[in-house]
Amino acid sequence: MKISFTKAPTFTKAIIAAAVFTIVYLASTSNLPSCSDTAAVLSSGGECIERQSFLHTASGWLALICLVAAVLLLALKYKDSILGRQAPGPQAPGPRTPGPRTHQGPWAQAPAQAPAQAPAQAPVPGRASGFCAKCGTRIIAGDRFCQGCGDPSGSL
Repeated sequence: MKISFTKAPTFTKAIIAAAVFTIVYLASTSNLPSCSDTAAVLSSGGECIERQSFLHTASGWLALICLVAAVLLLALKYKDSILGRQAPGPQAPGPRTPGPRTHQGPWAQAPAQAPAQAPAQAPVPGRASGFCAKCGTRIIAGDRFCQGCGDPSGSL
């Protein structure tokens, strides 16, 4: 089994990086008080820390940056649903010309064929009918969806 990694930034990579930097941040912390707090220094037996290590400070900032990057990547991925817009639906496949396959093996698939159109149903006598604005299939009154394309714009 071959595992390959992409160079593209992803939400998962950002969360993993944030977790690693958070662990380093927590592991590099010191329990000693700051040297500027005289009362704390005297109560700790005279030991103090002048300033936190660069590793502690840098890993804390990197953890925050990675967390913000993860949130931004997630927001960009789902920006259409966040803004209330519908994502573009699947495009109808056009005519395909057979060409050489780039991968040969048991996982290689033949080009997908366009799904066959469902035959238009004949209207029932005594019921009014209209036509679908999307595909032109006859819609019988009372149907909620077009029988040809599934569009919910059928008459109610």
